[in-house]
Amino acid sequence: MAANVSAWAKTLTLKDFTATANGMVTNTGTWLMYRIKVGAQQAIRFGTGAIVGGVDDRGILFVSIKDNSTPAVQVNGKYRLSYMDANENLKSVIKEGYLDQIRTSKTVRDAGNVLAEMGLGARQDSYLVLEILPDTGSLTISDANSDFQIPVTIYTAI
Repeated sequence: MAANVSAWAKTLTLKDFTATANGMVTNTGTWLMYRIKVGAQQAIRFGTGAIVGGVDDRGILFVSIKDNSTPAVQVNGKYRLSYMDANENLKSVIKEGYLDQIRTSKTVRDAGNVLAEMGLGARQDSYLVLEILPDTGSLTISDANSDFQIPVTIYTAI
């Protein structure tokens, strides 16, 4: 007999991530990692919704990473969204693009900043991962100056 499954949408912020790039110095050859561990008896997928019958209810992906200067300087470069196993050996990249495409707006949808529910997801004790590869070296990342809005769908067996 199959278990009943409960699902709901949530928006992750930078405060939800247990490991961040705060205080790290950018290097144009090194991917910097933000990650969050999936809780007990949960499965989480990046994204929410889809386009169904012409109605678009996909979540808006917004990631603005800045340095620690005053005024703060935007970090430009590439990003990846991935699922990583609990042993941190296997990683499945599900979306890759440029940071300037996903910091356009927290409320206005455009072609580059929407994220439908994607991939198989990450299960208990594995990780949701955001990686960035900066275009410029020698910037010190500041969580206090940065801002995330990452839509996810959470599943639990009930």
